[in-house]
Amino acid sequence: MNSTRIEHPRHDGGDTWVLDLAVAADVAVPDGCGTGRDAFVEWLWGTLGECGLAGVFEGAVDADAAAAAGLIESSRVLDAAESPADRDWVAGLSIAHLACWFTDEPAARRAAEALADRHGCDVLGVRREDGAAEDSSWQATFAAITVPGFGVVRPAWDDGAASASLHGSTIFIEPGAGFGTGLHETTQLCLAAIAAWCGQGRPCDRVLDFGSGSGILGIAAAVAGATYVHAVEIDSRVHDAIRGNAARNGVAERLVVTGEMPAESGPYDLVVANIVADVLIRNAEQLAATLRRVPAGRLAGGLVLSGLLEDDAARVADVFAALLGHRPVVASRGDWRCLTFASPPTVSHGETSCH
Repeated sequence: MNSTRIEHPRHDGGDTWVLDLAVAADVAVPDGCGTGRDAFVEWLWGTLGECGLAGVFEGAVDADAAAAAGLIESSRVLDAAESPADRDWVAGLSIAHLACWFTDEPAARRAAEALADRHGCDVLGVRREDGAAEDSSWQATFAAITVPGFGVVRPAWDDGAASASLHGSTIFIEPGAGFGTGLHETTQLCLAAIAAWCGQGRPCDRVLDFGSGSGILGIAAAVAGATYVHAVEIDSRVHDAIRGNAARNGVAERLVVTGEMPAESGPYDLVVANIVADVLIRNAEQLAATLRRVPAGRLAGGLVLSGLLEDDAARVADVFAALLGHRPVVASRGDWRCLTFASPPTVSHGETSCH
């Protein structure tokens, strides 16, 4: 599912009022505020943010619908919530349906009047939404997820504290902003790889989480004992969500979020990147260079790469093997693959070397 969620409003148990809009890709935005739908949403916040606007949801397009609409070639794609704009399926729609939440009815109706004559924006109506019921319904769709080889991923609102032990880890993640709730196979493969790395007593003090999404992988490493985690996420809209997830797990002081990787970065004991193959290949030299090495130059850090179907895994393995000097260990879950590079390479039960 690909969606753009600027903010999901939090309710106090009372009702909210929703203004429904149909917004064209070429919607008119006041002079000096940019062009297009993204600029229009930013203008909404700037204009109505202090007048009762509590949240904006820009709609959602699942992979099947995106493929049917010609926005992507195949429905077999990785969730793209953290990916660059050229994979934003909602942005590709000629008309997107926005839901704007307001704290009271007068504010919603004033906004409807103000937008009534704007070119490219059709006001569909104002409706009341039961806040407690909406939150309950939304939260009910997310339950604790047991991840083999790792432990349990719980929604942020569950009771308890994050922990890591020989019997498995428990972490808490807020769904809705950034890829990585623990449900997707690639996330599960990476979580299991992190647990295996730390469980083998390998160094795990400094960690890079590249393409961080919700922050789930970096947070899992911090809960396992990492004292410094660098979360790199291109989508600045989810940075606060990553920090919030880190705080919920008690590791906020050990996690730093940036939009890009500095030119001088590392060395890291463990680098994790759960993102698409082309992005991994494009950043291969930089990712490989950040790994910790012993004085003789032999690899000492570990590299975990996922977000890969079988054909992509082979391409990525070839590129990184040329840089690191050996082949990875490959783990599978369904159609998805995860590559782990370590020196010396080890093969665990159910895993194979990639040749």
